[in-house]
Amino acid sequence: MVYATVRPTDKELDDLYSSYPIKADLSPITRLRFLELLGGMEAYRRTTRILDVGSGSGFFLDVAATQGWSVYGVEYDPAIVHACAQRGITMQQGSFDPDAWEVGSFDAITSFEVLEHVMDPQAEVSKFARSIRPGGLLYITTPNFNALSRWLSHPTWNIINYPEHLNYFTPSSLDRLLRAHGFKKDRLTTTGISISRVRSSMTGRQQENVDPNNDDERLRRRIESSKALGIAKSLANSVLGILGKGDTIKAWYRRSP
Repeated sequence: MVYATVRPTDKELDDLYSSYPIKADLSPITRLRFLELLGGMEAYRRTTRILDVGSGSGFFLDVAATQGWSVYGVEYDPAIVHACAQRGITMQQGSFDPDAWEVGSFDAITSFEVLEHVMDPQAEVSKFARSIRPGGLLYITTPNFNALSRWLSHPTWNIINYPEHLNYFTPSSLDRLLRAHGFKKDRLTTTGISISRVRSSMTGRQQENVDPNNDDERLRRRIESSKALGIAKSLANSVLGILGKGDTIKAWYRRSP
């Protein structure tokens, strides 16, 4: 477990997230990935209630609603919260407060690329545990400190970025955290390597994640239109998963009874 020993001030965080770039629309490829993810969540569906903590523009919840889920979100930006609410998403503004719902309210909680931002991941995971019903799903993604891209970019790996990122997990440290709060592993893997992040880290020329024409998005479109590249991607992700060297940790954990 790697973490920042200096805690940012509220002003630092407000300044950071008030200027945070937000995607204007959802790419068709990302929509397909969301549908695939939601398909895997069907086995956990009982009440149909799903909560996305750190929901950004709410695109994942928009797609979840089309699949019959009752959707709830948590996000800091008041403007985004209002926009999501206008689309029928029940939103909580600010940090995640589990007291807003009954214990065990949700079949599933998702949190995409959020845990690395919070000052107290132990407390955050404890809130997740309180809010998921027994047998329900916690799905987390977070950067992998053991990623191949860190070794390629070292010492300029731009994932290390204070005060935006405060915690850096490996598969084993994330597993220990989740097990300590009553979660049982269903799946834990690492996938992907971001060409744009590696290039940005090496050259110092930033490529925004929200840019539809950055290196990663152009490669995604090529892979999606080529069966051969799709197979190559699957093989590469298999190797990265086995070695634990993918950019992103993807964790499927079930709430113990």
